[in-house]
Formats: sequence, structure tokens, C-alpha cells
Amino acid sequence: MPWVLCAISLMVSLIVAMPSHAESVLDKIERTGKITVGLREDAAPFGFYDKSSNWVGFSVDVAQRLADELGRKFNKTIQIERKPVNSKTRIPLVANGEIDIEIGTTTITLAREEVIDFSLPFFITGARIIVPKGSPIKDVSDLAGRRVGVAQGTTHGKNIETAMEKGLIKSKSEVVQFEDHAKGFLGLTQGKVDAYFTDESILYGQKKKAPNPDDWEIVGQYLSYEPYGFIMPSNDSKWRDFVNTFLIRLIKSGEFYRLYDRWMGPAGEVPMPMSEDYKTYLKVISIPD
Repeated sequence: MPWVLCAISLMVSLIVAMPSHAESVLDKIERTGKITVGLREDAAPFGFYDKSSNWVGFSVDVAQRLADELGRKFNKTIQIERKPVNSKTRIPLVANGEIDIEIGTTTITLAREEVIDFSLPFFITGARIIVPKGSPIKDVSDLAGRRVGVAQGTTHGKNIETAMEKGLIKSKSEVVQFEDHAKGFLGLTQGKVDAYFTDESILYGQKKKAPNPDDWEIVGQYLSYEPYGFIMPSNDSKWRDFVNTFLIRLIKSGEFYRLYDRWMGPAGEVPMPMSEDYKTYLKVISIPD
């Protein structure tokens, strides 16, 4: 299975990074009693505001579980400082040390690994298209000559360009970049673009939050596969190892599945059944203690 091979290769690449002599994030958290976490505000079900204006979501809950695990390690309460991030700011904020970790919707890529480090993948999705109901756009080939919205700082503008280069889109599409997904979907509702292209998980969240969800359709096959990882500072193996161990234990304990079901299960905020490949991948990384 491709995801099994992906998991193994990523585990190897995440182990070989060289440690830094600077203070580890883990040591800083012990010293200060605080962890600063970057979270999304526009990416239901990972991070968003509910009807009561509470900042909630799968990633918000995972961040709390991480703080709890740090508290058990250091035998004291670890406070969480939550900072909003978007597709454009998430990597710079980690790279310059303003946040200790980003738990969001960031696709692991080799190019990004040059600047920051990733955890093991915790979620797998793919890029699709959302359009007004009844649109003639049914798949990526139908984007020919159309205006397509993407979020700044994502891989999706490049994905559209690659599709044009490969002839999957026969005539040039105009790629329109937006600051974040919420503004991109707003642009679609205002007719500024003909379609919005991003991860399927984000599209389901945007559709669910729309005033009339039935007015929108998510269409097309996956144009790309997007494994999500937590973002951490580069060359801090002590912190990265702690986070990966935390993630593995969260999965093995069953708590990961309980959180997934809360936000993405049949009665969740954005129902998204786990694929068989995803289930297999989670078993693969549940390595023994």
C-alpha cells in the first residue's frame, strides 16, 4: 500500500535529522511552564470558532492532550498559549521561534523540511474542488479557462500548474490566491473565482459552515495526496522525539480515535470516514513501547 511505504520512509527521514546545541523546546517548556501552539481559525474541523465563539476543533483538543502529557512528564501544570496561524504565517512563526509547534492542516513536503521539521503524519487527505451546485465543473480537466482560488502558502497553486503542464488541464487556468481558506470560499460565493481548490477535509469544513451547505458541491478525483504533520523547529530531535512518542501513544491508547470520532465521525462537526489506507497507516506507526 502506498501509504505504508510513505509511513516507513517518513519515519526514517524524521529520525536522521541532526540535533541542535540550542535550548530544546522541551527544556524551554519545562523552564517556563508554558507551550505556545499555533492553531487554525478557518479550518473546521481542525480549528475554528463555534456558534458561541469558542475556539474549538480536533487540533485544539490534541494541543490540550499534548499539554497534559507535558504536565505528566514534568509533574506540573503546563499552560497553553494559543496563537492563530494561517497558510502563509504558520511556517515562519515556527521557524523564528514564536510558536513551539503548529497543529493544523499542513502537508508534509520535502521542500518544507528544508526550513522546519515535521512530526509523523497524523492525517491523510487529498486535494479536490468545491463549486456552486449545478456548475459544469466536475473534475480537474473542467478547470480549463476558469478562475481557480487557492490559499497563499499552500501547495495547491503549484498543483494546478503541474496539472496544466501535464495536460490534465488543456487550456490555462487563472490561479487566484487568497489570504486564507475562509476568504477563498468567500471569493467563490462572490463570483470572484469559478472554483476553490484545496484539501478535501478543508472543503467539507467550509461547506458545513456555509449558510446554505446544499448550494455547494465537492467534485473531482484527488489531484494530490496530502499527509498532514505537526510543524516543529528544525534540528530539535529532543522535542521532535517527544512529540512523535506522544502521537504514537495517543493512537495506541485509543484517544486519537475518540477525538477523530468527536470531530469527524458520523455525528461530528465534519463527517469524514477513515479510508482503509489511513487505518492501515495508523496501525503501522503504532510501534511498540
